[in-house]
Amino acid sequence: MKRLIGWCMPILLVLTLSVSAGETTYGMHDGWRFIVSPLAGVDRNEMTVRQRDTQETMTDTGPMYGLFAMAVHPNWVINNFLFYADVNNTDVWGNLLFANYYADAKAALTWNVGAGYLYHEIRPDRGKIKVEVPMVKAGPVFRVQPLRLSINPYMGYAWEQVSTPGGDQDNDSILYGLTLGWHWRMLQAGVNYYYQDSRDLDENFHTLRARLVALVSPHWGILGRIDYMEHPTTDDLSFLAGPVFVF
Repeated sequence: MKRLIGWCMPILLVLTLSVSAGETTYGMHDGWRFIVSPLAGVDRNEMTVRQRDTQETMTDTGPMYGLFAMAVHPNWVINNFLFYADVNNTDVWGNLLFANYYADAKAALTWNVGAGYLYHEIRPDRGKIKVEVPMVKAGPVFRVQPLRLSINPYMGYAWEQVSTPGGDQDNDSILYGLTLGWHWRMLQAGVNYYYQDSRDLDENFHTLRARLVALVSPHWGILGRIDYMEHPTTDDLSFLAGPVFVF
């Protein structure tokens, strides 16, 4: 599945803001705005189960459901993504919570700090796989107003803990990431990518999250998103879509 990054990246960079580090035109309003979107789609899961001297890899595609919520202030973006999938005869669910602070809501050059927490649980027949990842990030934000584009390169750190039937594993990592956000009239799009440089493992990982929002009115529209996540024991590629409501 990791070879999918090669063709996913250029497509997503052109088509699609990230759930983990997003800035949208919602932030241009005074005060708080709230966005909620129930989602449905498909997930392709590749799971590796290790038990002592044996290793088994299972791949399957199945239905996936999610609930995306965001609270936006001129200086804050707080979002949460709850998801569930049924693949490999396994319940896969998780939650990603992330908060970002932007020092200046309108400056062409400012800075951003953020912190988040990912919980990912997979329940195969032979035990449970649990992934927990607290993370922090910081970086400059460049706004190119004529192009309605924001660019946020950043560095961060993640404390990943993976529990499997074969034992537990820690994977502290340095994160190198880039968030792009774009808007035009009723369209809002963006992508967040980061490279997870592992301190404790020989293998490094990619994460890519993106979404495209088409508003029909100031209060509702359609949201589509693509998520790709790599972890030591599981990889997921998902496509989700659904209505989005703005309050």
